[in-house]
Amino acid sequence: MLCQNCQQRTANVHFTQIKNNTKLDIYLCEECAQEMSQQDFISPFGFNDLISGLFGAQLKQEPAVKLKCKNCGMEYDEFLKTSRLGCTQCYKAFADKLDPIVKRLHGNGEHHGKVPARVSSNVNINNEIDKLKQLLNEAIKDEKYEEAAKIRDRIKSLEVGQ
Repeated sequence: MLCQNCQQRTANVHFTQIKNNTKLDIYLCEECAQEMSQQDFISPFGFNDLISGLFGAQLKQEPAVKLKCKNCGMEYDEFLKTSRLGCTQCYKAFADKLDPIVKRLHGNGEHHGKVPARVSSNVNINNEIDKLKQLLNEAIKDEKYEEAAKIRDRIKSLEVGQ
């Protein structure tokens, strides 16, 4: 299908415009779509705008605070514009701002992705052992030695079963 504006290039952009309860489908080439968006006929809208719109209040940063990654030098403001981080250290540098976003998107801050069936039982056991070790440390810190002994025994039985 040819562009409805220039009638020369292939239309690969589709816009649906609704005015006065009337639907109008417009098929344009990339160049004509870009020109029309610059003329405010069509407002450009991308993934970054979607993220900013969904989390507007959470993504906005207080003007006095400038968060910056020490590794790559990326600023948090730049992340807000591009929705991309500069390096793996950015996750740590912007953790306070990113954690609420990730929790809101995924419902949880922990990764619960798929695990291949042949290793899933080992992964589950390792995760349980890690959680039990944290509980063990807390029980020892709180001087709950009987509870700590039970947790220790549970860890040992899981480790033997692997």
